[in-house]
Amino acid sequence: LNLESSYPTDKGSFDNEVTDSIKRSILLFGPCRPNIEFPGTNLRGTIRRFSSNYYFMSTKMGSRIPRAWLCYSVILDKVYCEVCWLFANRSNSSFTPEWIDGINDWQHLSQKVKSHEQNSLIHLEATKLRTVWLKNGTIDKELETQISNEAKFWRDILTRIIKIILTLTAGNTALRGNECKEYSEGNFLRLVNLLAEFDPVLQTLLNNKENHIKYLSPTIQNELIGILGSSLLEIICDEIRQCSCFAIIMDSTQDITKIEQVSVIIRYVLIDFENHLVKIKESFLGFFEIHHHGAVDYKNLISQLLHNLGLDINKCKGQGYDGASVMSGIYSGLQKRINDIVPNAMYVHCCAHNLNLVVCDAAKSSDKAMRFFETVQSVFNFFGGSAPRWALLALGEDNATAVRKKVLKKVCATRWEARHNAVFALKERFVDVLKTLTVISLTSKKNEEIVQSKTLQKKIENIEFILLLCVWENILRSVQPVSKCLQSNDINIQNACYLLQQTIGTLEHLRENYDSVLNTAKCICNKWGITTQSVSKRQRYAKLYFDEVDGDRRLNVTEDNFKIKIFLPIIDTALAQLHNRFTGLNEVMNTFEFLNPSKLKNSEESSIIKSSYDFVLKYKSDINSDFTRQVLSITTLIGPEQSDIRDLINFIIQNDMACSFPDVLTACLIFLTIPVTVASAERSFSKLKLIKNYLRNSMSQNRLSNIAILNIERSRTDELDIEKIIDNFANAKARKKNFLC
Repeated sequence: LNLESSYPTDKGSFDNEVTDSIKRSILLFGPCRPNIEFPGTNLRGTIRRFSSNYYFMSTKMGSRIPRAWLCYSVILDKVYCEVCWLFANRSNSSFTPEWIDGINDWQHLSQKVKSHEQNSLIHLEATKLRTVWLKNGTIDKELETQISNEAKFWRDILTRIIKIILTLTAGNTALRGNECKEYSEGNFLRLVNLLAEFDPVLQTLLNNKENHIKYLSPTIQNELIGILGSSLLEIICDEIRQCSCFAIIMDSTQDITKIEQVSVIIRYVLIDFENHLVKIKESFLGFFEIHHHGAVDYKNLISQLLHNLGLDINKCKGQGYDGASVMSGIYSGLQKRINDIVPNAMYVHCCAHNLNLVVCDAAKSSDKAMRFFETVQSVFNFFGGSAPRWALLALGEDNATAVRKKVLKKVCATRWEARHNAVFALKERFVDVLKTLTVISLTSKKNEEIVQSKTLQKKIENIEFILLLCVWENILRSVQPVSKCLQSNDINIQNACYLLQQTIGTLEHLRENYDSVLNTAKCICNKWGITTQSVSKRQRYAKLYFDEVDGDRRLNVTEDNFKIKIFLPIIDTALAQLHNRFTGLNEVMNTFEFLNPSKLKNSEESSIIKSSYDFVLKYKSDINSDFTRQVLSITTLIGPEQSDIRDLINFIIQNDMACSFPDVLTACLIFLTIPVTVASAERSFSKLKLIKNYLRNSMSQNRLSNIAILNIERSRTDELDIEKIIDNFANAKARKKNFLC
């Protein structure tokens, strides 16, 4: 056999009659059954050609049975019977060479194939003889061992290549350089060369100068990345299909080439009955390019994606998006269009986004509050824009040491919880900052630097700025841990509501303790000798009209001026927004609140019955009418250690009560499935910027999505069956080397 050929067993490469050794080789290597774009023949104006569908016979019920005997010769452009070619009794009086020489009568091929496999006795005898050959071990063992060893060698090569690809994609490392040449061959080839120094298999591959087939090309890399990504995606989808419900999380952003990339995440609850575990998972399905940004376009993308992956959209019980009108619109937004298909797919506006908007609105309540963050950023820019200034500040109070204390941080434009780091750092280093600004203004030889330092010093060296510093540090300190918790994959709505209620309580406490904030600010002022009295400005009086009296004018009490005009508006705006923006979340929680064990134990039976009945009406396609009885029954079993709905489902699973309370279990699953934030989608965008950066901006969409899956879901790559992946690679198209042992 010519193993360098794409089709070593093509009949066109042999005579009609072949020797036994060639027969053995052909049987061992496998039939010639290419799946290619077959050439056409013009028959009276109609193009007819062979189709790979002929490789299978379809029964009336729809089953596909492979025709192991039918082969296609690329060289001859004919189909032939491999069994008859190798084993037919040519001395039989009824023997005809038609199926040995080959047939290209595409118009009547169906009839000829059917007649040959069902009516030809010579064909049936040849098939029987082939089976005898295989059973009796007629194939030469030495040749079999040789071909098997070669297949094992190439499988070992592919195994190493796959492991290298998985390692590089897990670390967001580019596989290729700008050219596949010396000194710029890229990380993939560089790693292959490194491993070859210690691995005899790779060493044999690279040292064989006569063999030009090494499976290291960019095309092979792309093929393997595609197969690996598809295989990992299939593992994820298999897991989702096992679940009774799931939720959709989606967000979009522009990549480096200004293409709108949609990130799709599926949230679901996985129950391990054997180990009594309940786990909430959010799995990444890929990035998808979208050209139009209407709600119908997003809806079509989701529907088509779920259909292609074999996921039933009717199992969707939750939706998580940001607050853009195209997503959240109640009349024609994406959430409404999904609800038209699945009415019980409850929409939740991302809580992390909402919390950011709460703080943003609080900052907008006062012009001075907004200018405060501009000043904080100006301080960072002044010191961060010069290495000597940064080093001078880093020395802190002790110029003899270079130990850096809290370093100044940049003010993030979008993530308000991250602004706490910037405000906290400035508060901790406030005296050092003022001292350094003073030193620079006195010792610098640059007029511009002197002016900048004096301007900044004037802006921050007053009680009003320090009060704002203390107020915002308190607000952001209460928001930061909540924001971080909301970004967790396994957080549920009940936990989110509890955290938000705690934040409200913290802000209400802060509102009633203005004096504490004022005292903290005065302590900072005393460290640098800043006056704690605001500069009293001349009171402007408006002209009195005929119905006004002089007593209508308010006195300018400087100490209370900050509290009334800045402090209280900031706190009150934040509290009002916390109540208003999370109304939808509270409505979702109210639907499931009766399942909260702490409430179940303290509720009247009539109240439980009513709530259960309303729940059955809402989820009548998922919950049976026996639900009320199950809820009342489980109420008698739960103890004080079950405090929330997550504890309730754990109680059912750990005590093997799923069969006794199936509808309660289903209700808990639906509750835990509903998403709280789109943080997982936001995290995928961080990977997007690392994968498709300005050096790799020509990356194709399929490669981008597959690499993203392999990176984001890298903890699951151990579940990949490498042997199966190699088989898929071998069967994807004709290969110049044999991978099938």
